[in-house]
Amino acid sequence: MYQRNRKAYRISILGILSAIILVQNFVPLLGYIPIPPLNPTIIHITVIIAALTLGTKDGMIIGGVWGVSRLIKAFIAPASPLDLLLFTNPIISIVPRILVGFVAGYVFHLIKKKNGKESIGMIISSILASLTNTILVLFFIYIFYKDDYAMALNVDVSSLAKALGAIVLTNGIAEAVAAGIIAPIVARPLKRFKSN
Repeated sequence: MYQRNRKAYRISILGILSAIILVQNFVPLLGYIPIPPLNPTIIHITVIIAALTLGTKDGMIIGGVWGVSRLIKAFIAPASPLDLLLFTNPIISIVPRILVGFVAGYVFHLIKKKNGKESIGMIISSILASLTNTILVLFFIYIFYKDDYAMALNVDVSSLAKALGAIVLTNGIAEAVAAGIIAPIVARPLKRFKSN
């Protein structure tokens, strides 16, 4: 009976978080803040909550849902010409999103196992998972589309690494701080409900 309840809980939470991801992806301003050239996101917080609540594997599943829906959105409803160029590449749209779930779940369990501090583990893993998304998306953009992206930013290709570093220090840090605050606040009661 307990196993059946746990499975039902897991499936319910996965379904709810997947639906939230889809809504955040396709409803304007719910998941992305339109500040060109990149749209800062809060969707990663949903993926982190999945990893903190259900574990690494389920965090990666929800990250995959985000990545695939982001890929589809780039094809059918791009926010800018850059969306069509960048996020139709699955390495940029899907891989970092899956790794958000992996980092959030893995780091959380590592910290919890080492010192038993669940709250600190949630905060640190949320911040690192958020930065994983920002850094990997920008890294893959640099690898695959540096000339086009430099042109979109109106910078010389030789200065692109500095410009991307500035994005990490602005958007990336802001997204990481938001994740470090919001994800633990939401995940903690969900975990308590799971253990009942």
